Amino acid sequence: MRVLSPVEKMEAEEALKLHFPESLKVYGCLFNINRGKPHNLEVIVDSWPDFKAIVCKPKSKGTHDREGDFNIHSTYSRDQDSLKSLLGSPGVLDWSVYTLLAGVDLNYLSAVKDLAEQHRVPSRTQATMRVFMLENPAQLQAHESAPGCLIQPLRPEHAELVNSTWRYGGDANSYNSVLGYITHHPNLCVIPEDGPMGGGPVAWVLLYHHCALGLLHTLPQYRRRGYARTLVSRVSEMLLEKGYPVYCFVDETNHVSCRLFQSLGFIDKESYRAVWFEINERPVRS
Repeated sequence: MRVLSPVEKMEAEEALKLHFPESLKVYGCLFNINRGKPHNLEVIVDSWPDFKAIVCKPKSKGTHDREGDFNIHSTYSRDQDSLKSLLGSPGVLDWSVYTLLAGVDLNYLSAVKDLAEQHRVPSRTQATMRVFMLENPAQLQAHESAPGCLIQPLRPEHAELVNSTWRYGGDANSYNSVLGYITHHPNLCVIPEDGPMGGGPVAWVLLYHHCALGLLHTLPQYRRRGYARTLVSRVSEMLLEKGYPVYCFVDETNHVSCRLFQSLGFIDKESYRAVWFEINERPVRS
């Protein structure tokens, strides 16, 4: 295995463009790393320069955010054997602690399960995702306007509201992640004229550290006004102009969100699903 240098990370980013959508999770990590965004990741490959498997893993453990809380390792591999070989290399995974492997190709999941069995640790699939990507501006369907509303970036003081509605939020670590997403990455929110006192946001969309669209949410009393559609369209246009990959992971059981992204021109690859896979039991937080 090999830990990539800054120059090699730039080269790896370019190489991963040839393998969308399977490589998007790791590509997104490298995209932000290579542009100086704050990160706590090292990038490991099975060989260089012709790598077949790559992992972005935390450099230091226990950071006080969701990424540290879940010990997230983002993976991409061109084949099952390469993935198994890299993850099984000494020092890549700490088999004694909870780890969330993010973006494992469903077709290669058996290799990861085999490794967990060999190390005699519990494991389970947390979620299986469809990956929707917008490849070029011509695919983006026209968005509906949001009359009587301001569309603008979130502010740091909105982090508490966003965290309180996030599926994976609600604690101090997830709050720190949300604050980081707002501070360092593009995002948008809707502030309607008839909104809450103080002009707070009622709908929003953010970017994770791996560039995927996420945390899309509309407060219940403001739904069915097209806010989600407007936000995804507007932020997608902005990302395309800045050269970002425009994509998202959607739980395959979330049919409403799947239909939304399809209606806006996002496409997914039917033969590819990304799995979030847990190794060991996650410690209970008090």
